Amino acid sequence: MNRRDKILLISSSHNNPDGSVARCERYWTSALTLVYLKAFTPSGFQVELVDDFMKPPPQSTDAALVGITAMGLQIGRAYRMADSYRALGKTVVMGGQWVSLNPDQALQHCDAIVLGESEYAWPELLEDFRSGGLKKRVYRSDRLHDWKDLPRMDLESLPLFRKELMRESLYRDYYFQFPLLVTRGCPFACDYCSVAQYHSSGFRMRPVGDVIRDLKDVRSLGSRSVLFMDDNPVANRTYAKELFSAMAPQEMRWCSQCTIQIAQDYELLDLAADSGCFLLSIGFETIRQSNLSEINKNWAKAKEYSEMIREIRERGIQIVALIMLGLDDDAPEDFDRTLEFLIQNKVALAKFHLPLPYPGTRFFDRMDREGRILTRDWDDYHYGNAVIRPLKMSPETAVAKYWATYRDFFSMRSIVRRFLPPAPRNLHISMHYLLANLAFRKLQRAGTHPYLF
Repeated sequence: MNRRDKILLISSSHNNPDGSVARCERYWTSALTLVYLKAFTPSGFQVELVDDFMKPPPQSTDAALVGITAMGLQIGRAYRMADSYRALGKTVVMGGQWVSLNPDQALQHCDAIVLGESEYAWPELLEDFRSGGLKKRVYRSDRLHDWKDLPRMDLESLPLFRKELMRESLYRDYYFQFPLLVTRGCPFACDYCSVAQYHSSGFRMRPVGDVIRDLKDVRSLGSRSVLFMDDNPVANRTYAKELFSAMAPQEMRWCSQCTIQIAQDYELLDLAADSGCFLLSIGFETIRQSNLSEINKNWAKAKEYSEMIREIRERGIQIVALIMLGLDDDAPEDFDRTLEFLIQNKVALAKFHLPLPYPGTRFFDRMDREGRILTRDWDDYHYGNAVIRPLKMSPETAVAKYWATYRDFFSMRSIVRRFLPPAPRNLHISMHYLLANLAFRKLQRAGTHPYLF
């Protein structure tokens, strides 16, 4: 095999505030991007996968082609890695949402990019490279994959999967969820969301039979736990009901990101619970309807949140609430109101975000027009930093209230109020997330927070 047939694919980590690279020995799950690209790589190539969260990419490699992907805060480190590999004479290509929404910026650091979805563009790029060299700087598919008959992915090659740990029941049953693809995109178009921009608000679904086949593959590896790597798997309710009905006999446990619309349909919610759903990450964003309107999420009704949370919890499904603090109609006291709302509604976990304008989104463009962007240092683009100037408080106040809200959410008083009495179903799941809260509290008191980035 000649060196032009060797590819190094890297999923970038990010730099901590002290300059060190964020790494972990274990991880909640593994991303699918690298394994997915490998599945679409034409035969004859030798592919090495490296997740930068687990180990540093090799400084020296005999691969002639290096592909790098990154999300959000990871992009600064990804650009620096791209510059380093180009300095070694490697051909470097990049892709992903940030790159696709900011192509001119990315092309300053690499030889070519894959713009948008990769299913057809990636094989074309590789065939050009193998036949003599890249013919374009921008590779873009002229059609979208219909998501039927996707190539089977080797789940044992997941960069963050550690097979030896599957013998441990805690890791096998709770800690590690195998990642699977079910749907792609989201039909909504919230201003802050890069997904809507990247997929042009489109939505596609895999055949239910293909998903069931993948679930059986996970069972063959000794696990029952999966994470759907979807942005909104219930956007098409008819499809979601068919999928959940087919999943129920498989006796799997699954979690996913999801919109609150799942609780607008009790039949859908019942089917999700019966199919093994135990956790949903839901973007509530804010408890102020005026803020929802401001970010083009008026389809969500803040006044209905409490009832919807109650319906979800009654079915034994825990919630991770995704909350943006410091939106335009928020004053400092709204941080406290939001915290009390989460405690009263017994939300198991929360990820708090200061508003983060993702370059290439309508939210970023509006903040830019209004002159409210405070930094363009991509290493500062994490959720605990004031990247935009708030309207009703100083950036310093927003940051201080953010950290105080996190501290108080993981206080013992908050934990007790949120978990007692426990949800009526799946008591073992409630206890698992009670222990997770105690672990997060310990990490936070030690100066580390698992949800910052």
